[in-house]
Amino acid sequence: MPTLDKKILPENDAVMDDFTGQFLRWAGAALIFLVGGAHLLIAGEHFLAATYLGILFLANFAGAAVAAFALYWSPRAWGWLLGGLVAGGAFLGFIVSRFFGLPGAPEFEGQWLSIAGLLTLMIEGAFLTLALLAITSQGRSLLRAEQQRVEREEFPPAMQETPAQFAHIEQEMAEIRSRAAPDIVDLRRHVEPQMMKDQVRQDALEYLRSIRGALASASESRQPGPLAAIAILLAVVVLVLRRMGGRDE
Repeated sequence: MPTLDKKILPENDAVMDDFTGQFLRWAGAALIFLVGGAHLLIAGEHFLAATYLGILFLANFAGAAVAAFALYWSPRAWGWLLGGLVAGGAFLGFIVSRFFGLPGAPEFEGQWLSIAGLLTLMIEGAFLTLALLAITSQGRSLLRAEQQRVEREEFPPAMQETPAQFAHIEQEMAEIRSRAAPDIVDLRRHVEPQMMKDQVRQDALEYLRSIRGALASASESRQPGPLAAIAILLAVVVLVLRRMGGRDE
């Protein structure tokens, strides 16, 4: 089991106590109780092989029962530690007995196809995995991230974004604007003069149309003389000069 330092256990020696933490503890309690129950069932035959093995199996059940009770009722980390000691010891004992045999019980050497032993081994491995998630800082961080994801999914999509995500989107938009700024300035430099020329031309044409309409209405009563033509020409020249002067400013 890992060393009990501040990087592994919180300051108050407690693990997560939200829904995810409770579900993890209840799952751990069920697994470690199964480990102890399996060892209790086969304790009798191990008494026949070696007395100390039977005692160890009974001790395994007792430790597993205490660890299961602790995990079910309390968020304190010592339940995980006791369960890890029980499951880890049984896991290691099984491996050693199959590789090298045990004192007073060499018959277990090489018996890897024991169904009860393999099932118990799988349950012990599952409990040890949950214990690492519960008492290590990396495991708790993973669980908190998963809990936050589940909580966000309970809200509409528009409310699932976090402030960090909004900040990241705003940063990307600022970078896009900064890269596009030179192109926008260059576009304005080329487009605005042409727009001003088109506006001057349009205004001049509208002014000429208005003058022509006024002269047409006046011609019904009298014919325009040379002074009217000169006045029209001067008006057009003055309009063009004013537009050019405004553009230069």
